[in-house]
Amino acid sequence: MDHLDALKGEVAQYRFLVELDNLLRPILDPVEITLSAAQFLGQYLKVSRCAYADVEADQATLNLTGNYTNGVPSIVGRYNADTFGPEFVRLSLAGVPYVVEDAEIDERTADVRDSYRKAQIRAVVSVPIIKAGRFVAGMAVHQVVPRRWKADEISLIGMVAHRCWESIERNRIARELHESEAKFQTITNAMPQMVWTADASGLVDYHNDQLFDFAGVPRGTTSGDAWTNLVHPDDQQQAFKAWSQSVATGTPYETTYRVRHHSGEYRWTLARALPVRNGVGAIVKWMGTNTDIHSQKLAEQVLQETNARKDEFLAMLAHELRNPLAPISAASELLSISRSDDHQVQKATSIIRRQVGHMTGLIDELLDVSRVTRGLAQLENTLVDIKQVIAEAAEQVRPLMEKHGHQFSMNLSPESVFATGDHKRLVQVLSNLLDNAAKYTSPGGHITLTVSVSPGEIALSVSDDGIGMRPELLATVFDLFQQGERTADRAQGGLGIGLALVKSLIERHHGTVTANSAGPNLGSDFVIRLPRVIKASEEAPVTKPNSLTSTRRVLIVDDNIDAAHTLAMLLEVLGNQVAMDFHPEAALARSESEAFDVYLLDIGLPEIDGYELAHRLRSRQGNEKKVFVAITGYGQEQDRQQSAAAGFDYHLVKPVKADSLIELLNKLN
Repeated sequence: MDHLDALKGEVAQYRFLVELDNLLRPILDPVEITLSAAQFLGQYLKVSRCAYADVEADQATLNLTGNYTNGVPSIVGRYNADTFGPEFVRLSLAGVPYVVEDAEIDERTADVRDSYRKAQIRAVVSVPIIKAGRFVAGMAVHQVVPRRWKADEISLIGMVAHRCWESIERNRIARELHESEAKFQTITNAMPQMVWTADASGLVDYHNDQLFDFAGVPRGTTSGDAWTNLVHPDDQQQAFKAWSQSVATGTPYETTYRVRHHSGEYRWTLARALPVRNGVGAIVKWMGTNTDIHSQKLAEQVLQETNARKDEFLAMLAHELRNPLAPISAASELLSISRSDDHQVQKATSIIRRQVGHMTGLIDELLDVSRVTRGLAQLENTLVDIKQVIAEAAEQVRPLMEKHGHQFSMNLSPESVFATGDHKRLVQVLSNLLDNAAKYTSPGGHITLTVSVSPGEIALSVSDDGIGMRPELLATVFDLFQQGERTADRAQGGLGIGLALVKSLIERHHGTVTANSAGPNLGSDFVIRLPRVIKASEEAPVTKPNSLTSTRRVLIVDDNIDAAHTLAMLLEVLGNQVAMDFHPEAALARSESEAFDVYLLDIGLPEIDGYELAHRLRSRQGNEKKVFVAITGYGQEQDRQQSAAAGFDYHLVKPVKADSLIELLNKLN
């Protein structure tokens, strides 16, 4: 019988708790929660009073809120815990229920009995709630008459107390979360970017208003993976792949893709996201933005197209300028080889060769600065003897210095000096600085090249006592097309691109170059600093051949008749047997009856270009191992790659120098 009664009590208690949960679930206000729970429990236990209290941080002050009464006054208010006796305080802090069956005879209430009488408390059960070791809340029931409390009643009071606290905390967290989300949405909606968040798995769970206004789609239609529907079809795979990679690795996300605008246009955006991690480093959220960069992207595309057109124009300009230079250069080479005794002829030949070289140098420099400043030029990466670089650079500029009577001195370190880089380019850099010093220093002036070294650095200084620079010129001296002051006759010449080339090349060598001048007519000083490599031995210099060791049968195909004739005359003087054709069809016809060791083909031929002609000629029986040389005004790296792909063995740029031809033909041995 007792067992059956106990079972009925458990069932009744279970039903009570279920109904209590249903009662509290929709309630949000903390006071209403405690009041409803106190009333429900008080009526169930048939007590005089039931109250819930929050405990302040000092664990000594109680705030009684939910207060059910039945025939006794309300005691809602703020109390010191010791109002209910020291034993109440001790047990509450220890997390133990405080149970009094009759306050009039219980020794524990002796010191506070008057307070109990005033509050009409004769019997009491108070159950504390302990969280993280602290007394944070409690629930108490009072009886106006003595009462023997049952264990299941004390247990039920504790369960109700905890349900109240949990409901209040849950609603507090939900309320704070709602307020935080509202604040977050207010902040993100005030931002110009499209802001979004995603969960740890990468599924997007929020977009601010900017995205919906931008795309013109209903709010809430871009969650999960649905955002990809707004991405341009050509960009979807790349965008989703980059996002998946970041989610998988936890690395920051950054990419660009086009998003459909409400106008129907796809606009470029920059997408970025960072992971939000918890205290143990696990990703709990992703915070991201999309920024409209459409105008910037279009501007970049226009700039790229402009640069491409500029490069095409420079290549075409160089080609068109080199074509007429080719026969002039070949003719001057021929005259110099002919050993004429006529002094005037030799003098004119010298002038022509010098001016052709100057013109060719200007063309090469113009193309070179375009490649180098955009990082397109390929640099060798070998051990370079800086003293050899200095010797070659000084030799190139020495004629100009001697012409102006300059006093040129060099202060070199006795140590061996090596760097890593491109020997030819470093000679070009140093000769440029020496050439500038010679151009801008008055006749009889002084130019000094000084080399100083430290364990990790090489410093090369080119100083002069020439015209110097104003501060405004000094600030822009390395800018493209920047030049010093010019006289009306432009005696110094040049295009104003040399120093821009110097700066770009030195930076490509992981070095720096600086310019200094005390002012006009006070000279200038340029200092190059390069990383130093310690190397004990020096490599032997390479010498160029200057004469042919054997002769060849050569076919020249060029629609520029003057260029073909002068090149043929030059090759014949060097001892070769030469034939010429001015049209590719004629060359194809000749190849059926004549055999040649070397084919020199112009690329820009009519009807059949040089690439196709080389392919057809090489396919003829017996020509498989013959040598094909492209002779063209196009000399950029992509032009060389294209000629190699077409089957050419060598690529020479007009105007072709005699030494270059001799060196090439000697290689064939």
